[in-house]
Amino acid sequence: MKLSPAGVWVGRGLAALGLVAVVRAVLAANVWALVAALGGFLAATGLALAPLVRAWLADQPVTVPSDFEHTLDLLCRAHGARAGWAVGLAAGDLEVADSDVDRAVRERGAALVQLASADGRAHVAREPPGTYVAVGDFPFGAGLLLPQADGGTQVAAAVADELRRLVASMRLAHLHEPGEEPGQLVSKQLAALAGGALTLEPIAKAGVELAHQVAQRGAAIVLPAAGAGSGGRVVALSGGADARLDKVTVPPDAPVMRAIQSGVPVAARGADDIFGAAIPDRRRADRAGTAYPLRDGHFVIGALVVTGPPIPPATPAADLLQRLVADLGSRLAAARAVHEAEQRAVRDPLTGLANRREFDHRSAVAAGKPPALVTLVFVDIDHFKRLNDSLGHQAGDSALRHVADIFRRAVRDNDLVARIGGEEFAIWMPHTPVEVGLEVAGRIRATVESTAWHWSGQVYPLTLSCGVASYPDTVRDLANLRGAADAALYAAKQGGRNRVERAHGAVTR
Repeated sequence: MKLSPAGVWVGRGLAALGLVAVVRAVLAANVWALVAALGGFLAATGLALAPLVRAWLADQPVTVPSDFEHTLDLLCRAHGARAGWAVGLAAGDLEVADSDVDRAVRERGAALVQLASADGRAHVAREPPGTYVAVGDFPFGAGLLLPQADGGTQVAAAVADELRRLVASMRLAHLHEPGEEPGQLVSKQLAALAGGALTLEPIAKAGVELAHQVAQRGAAIVLPAAGAGSGGRVVALSGGADARLDKVTVPPDAPVMRAIQSGVPVAARGADDIFGAAIPDRRRADRAGTAYPLRDGHFVIGALVVTGPPIPPATPAADLLQRLVADLGSRLAAARAVHEAEQRAVRDPLTGLANRREFDHRSAVAAGKPPALVTLVFVDIDHFKRLNDSLGHQAGDSALRHVADIFRRAVRDNDLVARIGGEEFAIWMPHTPVEVGLEVAGRIRATVESTAWHWSGQVYPLTLSCGVASYPDTVRDLANLRGAADAALYAAKQGGRNRVERAHGAVTR
């Protein structure tokens, strides 16, 4: 392959990887360590360092390169790869390979990259004559053939991250128009990553993935829960972040919630965890992070969290993050409005649980395609009418919310808890045998009985009656599941209440 002059060649390669803004940010934090590392690499390849440093330090708009063949060759040289592929480019697919790599190996690598471009997943295949690593984001994909088993999983993961940046730059080049500012590119890439979706989850996911690309750190989006002082919830999480944080509840006193309440960015330092005590056993090194408020006009609607130490201000990475934050706020606000409208159609406004309509929908879907296993629990609050008549409807509403909170904490994310009547609830538990349903119902019953419910400064007892049925454990026809659970609930009431009964089975305390 004929190479362009050294400085231009490497500059194009690194720019095409989408690393210009990242390198500037890293330079601002630790100039000499990075220069020394790059100097060693460039010295080994006989390339000049000074032109690159001047280019990175120059205060110029980020350019979008198109010389991906040079970039792919650079990646191969950096990792000692025997071959590399890039697909989806308007100019055609690319292949860079050593002369001794045979046709079957090249075709296998190209096919794996095509697969990655179609399914968007990272693929690692260890087979003679090496390790194939491929990533994609339809219609773009890239891959390398590494030396056999050299470095193992960590090396493959690091190469996959670099290939993702190459794929991201391919998409960015596709979106780019001459003279376009970086902020416009951020907005376009956010829209592209979201795939044109208008709903909350894909937009939030696109936002954290773009933040991950810009900052090269883990990212998360936290939205506040309804009601003052209710804390928040992690609604999206990028690669590089603690996977245990996905969908967890964030306490009201967490630093990220202070950023949402004050509208001012907040960085967690020292022993603080940016997510508070959401996960008590998080390692100290993972706790640092900065929360950037997301605004819709004058209103703060959530926060984007970037993990790790604060990003130095007045750097390209910091500037791109601010542009992302500005664009993401209004998009999330619109998506959340759609989401909340959808939720109002399927949620009980008093308890926040699913309503009867959603429960009926879930049952109808299951009837059309019966699951292999499902358990249904029907629950009634004992003597609820007496409580309502003696203490008033506000007390009754408080008792319903109290019980609903216990239900939420007792079930898994894929279980459905619904309020289907005044004091009547249903728990739909897919892929769950009847024994597990009985255990969950028993735990809920015991928790309600032992947990104090306060009203007007006094403690009042609450108890539940539960009926449990399962398909195919207790009924052979899914259409009979609700009737069986209802009959078991009736038996629990007739048996004295504050108990769990299995359909066609023995009573369980």
